[in-house]
Amino acid sequence: MGPLMGIMTADLRKEVAGESLTDYREHYRADAEAIVDPGELDRLRHASEHRRFEGLVRLLRLQSGERVLDIGCGSGWLADRCQGAGARVLAMDIAPAGVRAACGRFPGIAGFLAGDGYRLPCADASFDVVVLSEVVEHLEEVEAGLAEVRRVLKPGGRTLVSVPYKERILHHLCIHCNRMTPANAHLHSFDESKLNGHLHNCGLSTERQVLLNNKLLELAGFPRWSRRWPYWCWRSMDRLFNRIVPRPGFLCVLAVRAD
Repeated sequence: MGPLMGIMTADLRKEVAGESLTDYREHYRADAEAIVDPGELDRLRHASEHRRFEGLVRLLRLQSGERVLDIGCGSGWLADRCQGAGARVLAMDIAPAGVRAACGRFPGIAGFLAGDGYRLPCADASFDVVVLSEVVEHLEEVEAGLAEVRRVLKPGGRTLVSVPYKERILHHLCIHCNRMTPANAHLHSFDESKLNGHLHNCGLSTERQVLLNNKLLELAGFPRWSRRWPYWCWRSMDRLFNRIVPRPGFLCVLAVRAD
């Protein structure tokens, strides 16, 4: 999914005297122009994302009419999958251009909104579900973002967080600011303990967690040639390889608002 916020580390920001936290907005507004339409992905990437999103939607167990906020909706593909499962989805990203593009791709989604995840333009306790797919690794202040998630969740509401698993973060020269910047604007690497700790600190209690998209299988092209398999068959193979060769691509955690 598309990035939401916070690409510069504290040390990098110190190099830019007087520069404010609004810098991340400009970066992601520019990056929104580069979001790829799902239909334009290569066959392997499309099949891989299709399976991952299927896994996320199944983990959510959405009920008809539930209100879902998809923060950092990117292309809008996952929001559309949640809408197809019977939920009423509000898809949100920080860049208005990106939101307009997502609306054009998936006009059937209930609503779209341009907004900042640190200051969600939503009422307290207004959603049954909040989704953050490939968002939290972009947050400069992880717990500030998760605290906002808890605020807009109804009591007993749940959040689904999906992040790259034990990612090695590399740095390169950013084309927007001409400074050394984490690749893909990923600021944090997560394992189960780190992510669950942040959730717990923000009053979100982990209910279930899964590892998805084994990297060895991805390299072998498994998502593409298993595209027509039933989900349980694909998932069984993915789970088996994550035990034999523990190299999952993603950690997905379902947590509930603890009151």
